[in-house]
Amino acid sequence: MNKIHQEAKKKGIKRMYSHVSITAKPFFEHFGFAVIKQQQVNIRGQHLTNFVMEKLF
Repeated sequence: MNKIHQEAKKKGIKRMYSHVSITAKPFFEHFGFAVIKQQQVNIRGQHLTNFVMEKLF
């Protein structure tokens, strides 16, 4: 993730975002991402919770 952040800054990217599972949420929070919204997604008939997270530079 640090390498991705370095590349984003080098390229002038001001915002990164991702659709993140419950399991991955703490990992992204550790790297400075914040939750924008929680959502329910339907995958093959199962409703799963995930989060849209972003980091601003």
